Amino acid sequence: MKRLIGGAVVAVLASLGWAGEVVLDVDAGGLKGSATLVNQLLPNGSKYVRLGMLLEDASGKSVSVLQESTYDKTGRPVRLLQRTNLKGGSALQSVVVTFDDAGANFKVDQGGKTVNDMIKYPAGKSVLATPEFWFIRDVVNPGGVKSYWRFDMAKQDWAEIKCEYHGKRDLKWGGRL
Repeated sequence: MKRLIGGAVVAVLASLGWAGEVVLDVDAGGLKGSATLVNQLLPNGSKYVRLGMLLEDASGKSVSVLQESTYDKTGRPVRLLQRTNLKGGSALQSVVVTFDDAGANFKVDQGGKTVNDMIKYPAGKSVLATPEFWFIRDVVNPGGVKSYWRFDMAKQDWAEIKCEYHGKRDLKWGGRL
């Protein structure tokens, strides 16, 4: 499941839901279901993103995945959440990351076992996710590039992200423009 909700899938879904809510059908690698993306600016200028998916495999086994991200108005991460549940509500894993002046404080609860840790910010690197505000608040021109460091929940460490805007283009989706 972790591979399915990786950066590429989230990036595609985020680009479809510039602001508001988008509901999509998901069909990936034997898993089918739906995804709902909420992408909104809050009255204080911060941003909230929620991706919820309900997926089922060919045998009828289903899982729900919820991811939430909150950024302050400058793009600084505030909170990340990822929760995975089997049908019937039993939690497989819950990860909550909060950010303070020192770095990322994460709590992983898996099968009743809890791990808490803190990972310092990458020295001398920006963690401001300003591309989160592209198109919904901030204007970016073709050729716009921004690199920053995002906390990777799966690796429990910081990872460099590079965002580039190439401009508008027509895309085929399901054989149609």
